[in-house]
Amino acid sequence: MDDTQIAALAKGMVPFVRQCVADAFGKATVPPELAAQVASAVRLLHESPPITQRSEPPRPSPKVARIERDDDGNFVPVYEETAA
Repeated sequence: MDDTQIAALAKGMVPFVRQCVADAFGKATVPPELAAQVASAVRLLHESPPITQRSEPPRPSPKVARIERDDDGNFVPVYEETAA
């Protein structure tokens, strides 16, 4: 999935989740512990930062060319050189 599809999915899911919570509270009695957890989840949905689209693609991570040992016997990764 690309960022546009993920953003569209998130925008569609949040109202659905809110509606499910509203329906659940309207039809059933919920134990206090569960009600506190649901309220926390709803607050988290409200406080979540908006999904933003990246302006440029992510840069690839450098690849490990080999692993050497230092003077203390620790493993030290040596990365491939990348063209800048």
